[in-house]
Amino acid sequence: MTSIRRSDGLIAVDKKAAQVLFLDPDTLETLSYIGDMPVLPHELAIDHKRGLAFIPAFGDGVHGHNPNPNHFVSVIDLESRARIADIDLTPLQAPHTLRFGPDGLLYVCCENSSAVAVIDPETRSVTGVLSTHSNKCHRLTILPRRQLILTENEEDATLSVIRIGEDEAYRMISLPAPVAGIEHLPNEKFVVVTNALRPSLFLMDVEAGELRQEIPLKHHRKPAQIVRLSPDAQWLLVVGDFEPVVTLISLPQWDQYPVAVGQKPMDAAFRPDGTTVIVANEEDGTLTEIDLVGRKPLRTVQAGSGCETLGFF
Repeated sequence: MTSIRRSDGLIAVDKKAAQVLFLDPDTLETLSYIGDMPVLPHELAIDHKRGLAFIPAFGDGVHGHNPNPNHFVSVIDLESRARIADIDLTPLQAPHTLRFGPDGLLYVCCENSSAVAVIDPETRSVTGVLSTHSNKCHRLTILPRRQLILTENEEDATLSVIRIGEDEAYRMISLPAPVAGIEHLPNEKFVVVTNALRPSLFLMDVEAGELRQEIPLKHHRKPAQIVRLSPDAQWLLVVGDFEPVVTLISLPQWDQYPVAVGQKPMDAAFRPDGTTVIVANEEDGTLTEIDLVGRKPLRTVQAGSGCETLGFF
């Protein structure tokens, strides 16, 4: 029987205010913050083993137009709630999505450099650079059993496939359209990619490198952006791009349930106990907590100026 992990804390990356918030995981009240983060903090990866969070500084632009890219990944000590280091990725630029691999190393998409930086969290140093052979790789997912990294390359309408331990993509997967987000399914046979042109998902066969199905998002009017899998693999969360709605997709049935959220939802974090998911609404500076059983909002609270992502620790 799997034990239920209770969270000691909740961290949120407030992109609009260039700060990091620490929230009470039960009440969602803001308890403390770290200001003056390198411009601009975007995403988040948590190292539960070391009690650290890693936050990239993307720059002051947006995807595809980031004239002043940054080159740091900040390290946050979760116990002292302090920024303890900034890892310099130079010459790599515009770090964005970052995920831990099965080898314990941290892999960071560096958008403007079309590469993935490899960081050793113990030494807090860059130990490798992986070429994606693409234009502006933006997000990635890691398939631990297959020992694969897949980056989504938005404008190219491709996925780069990199074997962990090698230094460049060995295969490119073509997609039917430009894309915006990526997540792998538990069996690691498929990845789900959001269509950047219309509200649908691409179900891609990793081994064959082929589209198996395009799944329309019934309750979205605009293309979606983020797609996230719940830790228990029961739910796929799809976040609308500049649209105040998310869709919960039950697995393996693929039934779709819309839930209203705040303006410009960006990313989300599932509670470790599997009861709820919290969505960060960047435009109105709120968080919406959604009951997964009832598939409805429980509460919306103010949190900073405009958070992009968050995570439990």
